[in-house]
Amino acid sequence: MPQSPRAAVASLEQVLIHRRVRGTGIIVPRSARLVGMPIIRAFPGSTIQIGERSELVSTPSRATMVLNHPCMVQTYRAGARIDIASDVGMSGATICSVLGITIGARTMLGANVTVIDTNFHPLAAEGRRFAPIPEPRPEDAVVIGADVFIGAGAYVLPGTRIGDGSVVAAAAVVKGEVPAGVIVAGNPARVVKTLV
Repeated sequence: MPQSPRAAVASLEQVLIHRRVRGTGIIVPRSARLVGMPIIRAFPGSTIQIGERSELVSTPSRATMVLNHPCMVQTYRAGARIDIASDVGMSGATICSVLGITIGARTMLGANVTVIDTNFHPLAAEGRRFAPIPEPRPEDAVVIGADVFIGAGAYVLPGTRIGDGSVVAAAAVVKGEVPAGVIVAGNPARVVKTLV
């Protein structure tokens, strides 16, 4: 059965987007769905891997909530690694790494979520404006488990570990350990409910 004109256009769009995001250190399987043009950049010597059947929504017309920007997935240092497992969904998310960020299978990142493993600038005021990104510390790596849901506008900060099946409320600011199977909310995020 021949493809409908709409399906043919969608297929061609996917081919063109996939070609534009390919680059050294970037692994995006054909089964990943890139809706709109994401920003995916790997620093030389770093790796970005997006899992099978994952979906990155980068256009407001296809999102359920208003997006502030397209999905942005970037590494900023040699040796940095972003691993996004299979069946992950995100809309207008920002994921930036100088060390390592892992996102587990079937995790969902709501509109405009930010996940970072660096503060980008030193805390000391002197020279902050022109200082390079601080050296990464092993404890700043971020690990988000499988089947996690992170609500719109939430921030996941350096050193965070979120257990499988947990929920992060919209606009929460998360730092540190989040157990599996809980809901966290607020700034700083705290456990507000245990899921059955």
